[in-house]
Amino acid sequence: MLLEMKQETGRKVTSHGKAVTCVLYNSAFKQVISSDTGSTVTFWLIDTGQKIKQFTGCHGNAEISTMTLDATETRLLTGSTDGTVKIWDFNGHCHHKLNVGRDRAVDISQIMVLKRTILVTGWDRIITVFRLSSLTQFFVLPAEWKGGVQHQDDILCAAFLPPHTLVTGSCGGEIVVWNNSTENAYFKMYPDPQQSLKSKSDTLLLQQLSSSRRTSCRRHTMSVADFYDTDTECNNAITKLLFLEARKNISVTGGANLVSCGGVGYVRFWNTLKSQLMAEFEAHSGVGAIIMAIDKMSQYLITGDLAGWVKIWNIQDYCLGSSENKGTQPPPLIRSFQPHDDCVTCLETCVRSSCLLILSSSSDCSVVLSDVYGTTIGIFGQEKHWRIENAPSHSKGEQNQDENVGQREEKDDILRKKEAPVLGEPSPKPPEQAIPDMEDTEKSVNMISPWENTILGKKYKESKIQKGKKHKFFNGKTMQNSTGTFRSLNIGALEDVVEMNKPDFVLNPDKYFGEMTEEKCPENLKLPTLSETLKAVFDEKSLFPKEILDREQKARQLCEQMCNEGKMKRNKKQAKMKEK
Repeated sequence: MLLEMKQETGRKVTSHGKAVTCVLYNSAFKQVISSDTGSTVTFWLIDTGQKIKQFTGCHGNAEISTMTLDATETRLLTGSTDGTVKIWDFNGHCHHKLNVGRDRAVDISQIMVLKRTILVTGWDRIITVFRLSSLTQFFVLPAEWKGGVQHQDDILCAAFLPPHTLVTGSCGGEIVVWNNSTENAYFKMYPDPQQSLKSKSDTLLLQQLSSSRRTSCRRHTMSVADFYDTDTECNNAITKLLFLEARKNISVTGGANLVSCGGVGYVRFWNTLKSQLMAEFEAHSGVGAIIMAIDKMSQYLITGDLAGWVKIWNIQDYCLGSSENKGTQPPPLIRSFQPHDDCVTCLETCVRSSCLLILSSSSDCSVVLSDVYGTTIGIFGQEKHWRIENAPSHSKGEQNQDENVGQREEKDDILRKKEAPVLGEPSPKPPEQAIPDMEDTEKSVNMISPWENTILGKKYKESKIQKGKKHKFFNGKTMQNSTGTFRSLNIGALEDVVEMNKPDFVLNPDKYFGEMTEEKCPENLKLPTLSETLKAVFDEKSLFPKEILDREQKARQLCEQMCNEGKMKRNKKQAKMKEK
């Protein structure tokens, strides 16, 4: 007998019916995509929180463990515990099925789409690779990774830094740096073996990830109590790797350009050029393995733990210079808050309305949208929809900083999409379901601002601003304070009207209009009659086609016949009545 324990949600707002495993943000369509253990994918509008569509049974009964978007953000890739990765469009059509596990169930922890390849990790000591050139059929088998086996334990995560630097992290804590073009390994990096991490470990999770016989029980289906263990054998496991892409050439000057997390709540900063661990600090204590996310400007680090807590750190000036000694001082902590009641399974950042936002999913079946200051904007699935432009405001300095971040991230998205590979043939226009069907027009107007979400609105807003700069009303005079429709009108005393001289044709009309006399104008102008203007007798046959005339004649005959039959029936009835 197999018994499944379900959490009691009560009246709590939930986004999914089962534990949420992954959350993504699609900047092309301004949508949030979330998945759960019930193999369901849901699409939401980030500006309002409205649910617009849902794909069910994407991998049958197998749970979706991870998702990713291709570089053009027109294809969605879902990885499942059934050992397959599927490539979808946003209309729910599956284009390709990648046989990752080679017909066996495996745990997929990450999918990465690069310029020529798709990399999949999570259950093996070697990288599983698919060439984009081989995506010509529905069923696709993996190719051979030329670099071979370099890890001692299962590869859990990977990160890529253009043009060709690839890093992978394993259960044992080792990081391998690869050349993605040649698929050869450069070197390996290890955490300091002399560092004694005295915290509660996540041994149970790591044993399941490193065992070849493990089942589909994963991090997001466990609670914090499952990780209470004092064994430190696998404390250095790496659950997430992220490059600090905004730090251009920082590794050459000795700064950190790579961040890793996992183990017992530790975050580590690395320099991949010098193969050096720059700093490490305990972000979360006593809660087992953690996950993280970093914004595109590498200014904020967001970490989440198994108890539902999220912390926001300011890493803008952290590990910028070279140092021989490993640092242990943590960066400034901006905010610590608890948006969830259970394990945080995924974190994502995005920029909307010049504000940096945080998306977090959890085993408590919810997806929460918060700002970078820890204020909860809403839970996807709640009854009342929100509006991003009505989010709480902060100080001017922070707003200007967020506006610069948003502008830079939008520019990066445009440059990235120009050089991005396309999986298959993307639709020439956005999917039909990308625009939701609103219940009524009034509701849609209140939820979506046309000035920010339509091209026409943005152009009109820009032209209006330019007109205001070019024109100066009222010749520089001060305008009186007024309200209402005519608040821009200047009210003042009327100027004296100067009497004008009458023109000569008004004073002497006979001189100019004397020739127009009444005698020359006929008093009674008679128009010819209609019969006088006709050149020939009116004939229907010459004006209308024969088919129309025949049809009209048949209709008249049928009408007359029906009338005659009706008269005969009435006469018979009257005759019978008289006889009675």
